[in-house]
Amino acid sequence: MNAASKKQAGRGHSRLIGLQAVIACTAMGWLLLAPPAQGQMTLVPLTASAALTLPATVLHGDIRLIGTGPLPGSLLVEGRRADFSGYLLHHATLVLATPPGGCGAESQA
Repeated sequence: MNAASKKQAGRGHSRLIGLQAVIACTAMGWLLLAPPAQGQMTLVPLTASAALTLPATVLHGDIRLIGTGPLPGSLLVEGRRADFSGYLLHHATLVLATPPGGCGAESQA
């Protein structure tokens, strides 16, 4: 193995380590944002239409509205994810975990 091929192999290892770091950070981010089966969650509308219909959707179901979320149009709710997540995903709304004692503590509904 000559010096040029050793240098190229070193770059390949660096790229592999970088890719692994990106995958690990993405996985950790997803675990932090994954909503619980029951408890507080943040509903984030992805379209203007979803933002308009989200409050009525929340009030219609077995979901307790806690307050407004940190993102425009988002809401903090409490309930069971299984009761509404399928509907919300089909209507361009993300269901995310809410940090404990976090968002919306000062904006009670």
